[in-house]
Amino acid sequence: MDALPIQETSDLEYKSQNEGVMHACGHDGHMAGLLAAAKVLYNERETLSGVVKLIFQPAEEGYAGAPEMIKDGCLDDGPIGPRVDQIYGLHLWSYNALGEVGCREGPIMAFSDKFQIDVKGVGGHGANPQGTVDAVVEAAAVVTALQTVISRNKNPLQSGVLTCGTINGGYAANIIADHVTITGTTRAFTTEVQDLIKNRMGDICCGVAKTYGGDIQLDYQYGYPPVINSYPECVQVVQNAASKIVGKEKSSLSIVTMGAEDFSFFLQQRPGCFFMVGCALPGEIRPHHKSVFDFDERGILIAASIF
Repeated sequence: MDALPIQETSDLEYKSQNEGVMHACGHDGHMAGLLAAAKVLYNERETLSGVVKLIFQPAEEGYAGAPEMIKDGCLDDGPIGPRVDQIYGLHLWSYNALGEVGCREGPIMAFSDKFQIDVKGVGGHGANPQGTVDAVVEAAAVVTALQTVISRNKNPLQSGVLTCGTINGGYAANIIADHVTITGTTRAFTTEVQDLIKNRMGDICCGVAKTYGGDIQLDYQYGYPPVINSYPECVQVVQNAASKIVGKEKSSLSIVTMGAEDFSFFLQQRPGCFFMVGCALPGEIRPHHKSVFDFDERGILIAASIF
């Protein structure tokens, strides 16, 4: 479920058997935990006063599986079950100790937008730069200037991230490039910061293009909205359940990340709550989206128990 295009480098006996892909974010653990909860709920079905619908959602890793399932009616009354009144989800989190539960009101995960910047110049011979517009120099100026959006334009008391993740261009050591492409991601919790980042990026691209005499086009693409726990009564439901499993002192920690999650689309449709379950192994952290990712599988039992 949602394997990532990463070559696993660990020596675990249960490491990926498929070259170039691995479970590097814990989604396989999410499925295992929900299956465990399903088994318990089924065995206790005579004691339930309502209906529980389990959603095994694929394509969270950048492909927006949640809105597609919503379009297919997973929250509505129909062939796949009755209408959903409240919805709950979780993420196993390898950055926090086993048994710590992050559950709070307000934003806990960020917007996830992406961008592509096409930098165009006038190429030529590396020994004769006169008359050229060096796209590599232009791109370097863009990347450097973009760093000021977060450090100088954004209120330091508000959260925001602007990352240039790739830069590609050029042909050979003695050729002045006429085209460079930059791609990256931006993150924020509020539309105010999101708009600020987008608008300043546009200003910088126009300014650098004018300064160097090239042409720079910004393609800014909106992605997942932020995950915001807006329903105090639903947050309290999770905190009460978690306190029975891990104790009150560990049941309502503030775990906030600039990572993103398309569970946000569900919370735009129904009351609910999204929370984190710590599952770090002893010693060095095995981070999400890294080739050595791993987690303490006892976190799966904690997740299932809270459900």
